[in-house]
Amino acid sequence: MERWVIAAARANISAQLMARVLLVEDEPNIASIIVFKLERETHQVRWESSAAAVPGAAEAMQPDLVLLDSSLPDGDAFVLLATLVTHHPVVMMTEFRDTATPPRARAAGAVATVEKPFKPTQLARLVAQLVPAAAGRP
Repeated sequence: MERWVIAAARANISAQLMARVLLVEDEPNIASIIVFKLERETHQVRWESSAAAVPGAAEAMQPDLVLLDSSLPDGDAFVLLATLVTHHPVVMMTEFRDTATPPRARAAGAVATVEKPFKPTQLARLVAQLVPAAAGRP
């Protein structure tokens, strides 16, 4: 009987995991807020702060969604975007009042753009909308 209860509890936890999210953000304060909120929403989040780490992280994690900062100090976010969109949906996070990046990002294959600052709840809602098929994945 105890084994069944443990197995049922594990299955319930797995069923609650919504999505694997790769976060690419060089600002630790912003990243910690995003990670905190998305993990509270039962998403698995991997945070990378450098462009150089992204290809390996994406290969290892196989994310359901990538949240990509548009300005990274060690690489061109649009080069990353071009690489990532061939296998993963990408949301580009842009700076406040940056009017050039959102249309450029969507033209390059981003599924959405989000302007910083944003409310963590709004970002979590967007993630849930973009990856509903990941719900219930073991």
